[in-house]
Amino acid sequence: MIRKKNWISLILHFIISVGAMFLLVNLPFYNYQRLINDNDFYYNCITLSSIIGGFLFTGISILISALDKDRINRLWENNYLDNLYRSAFVGIILNVISIFVAVFLLCTNITNIKEYFLKAELVILFVGIIFFIWCIRQLIFIMTRLKKRNT
Repeated sequence: MIRKKNWISLILHFIISVGAMFLLVNLPFYNYQRLINDNDFYYNCITLSSIIGGFLFTGISILISALDKDRINRLWENNYLDNLYRSAFVGIILNVISIFVAVFLLCTNITNIKEYFLKAELVILFVGIIFFIWCIRQLIFIMTRLKKRNT
């Protein structure tokens, strides 16, 4: 039951995040046109995505290193940590896609499709940040549980 609940939660978070961010970038007051020819924006996206992806990878490493603790191992075996590592993997994948899209936007000069890729870049970047926040929140929960157990 926990496994099914975790998958439903992950899928709902993803759908709601993508939908909300897609609506955000399509609002009339959102001025993404000024970003189309701003190369600094793309370099900043690459940097931000790399840093967030690295933090998520580190979070997964922390989780793996904590599996030797009995309490964490029980949580792992009973599927309570599934969304932690799944949200981290989704975040890592989104950040890697964001890096590729930003590099593509830096290297192309086709203006009619650049607008669509810029919108996609913004949605992917925002959803990646949302999953980063979700993963960090879950990691903080686990670390506080470990600390309570050890004191």
